[in-house]
Amino acid sequence: MNNGELHCGICGSSRLTPVAQLRIEGKHDRLRLKFPRPSAFKLRPTFDVDFARACLDCGALLPFLSDVDLKRLNEDAAEGLSGYDT
Repeated sequence: MNNGELHCGICGSSRLTPVAQLRIEGKHDRLRLKFPRPSAFKLRPTFDVDFARACLDCGALLPFLSDVDLKRLNEDAAEGLSGYDT
């Protein structure tokens, strides 16, 4: 199944919408990926989810990070973010 086609992580369908902006109304209402605080004196690594696809068969929402947040996530992962198990 490595033909480059994206599939729904829930039902396996390939019927997904194009990527769209994920808009949540409200100034402080954001969908965020948050990791535990790495130490007492460091902030929690947090990444905003800005885009999503929807599955046309089961309705699952597949969120995506922006290019900027994906780059930050990869930089943080290189610094040991992958050690979390929660």
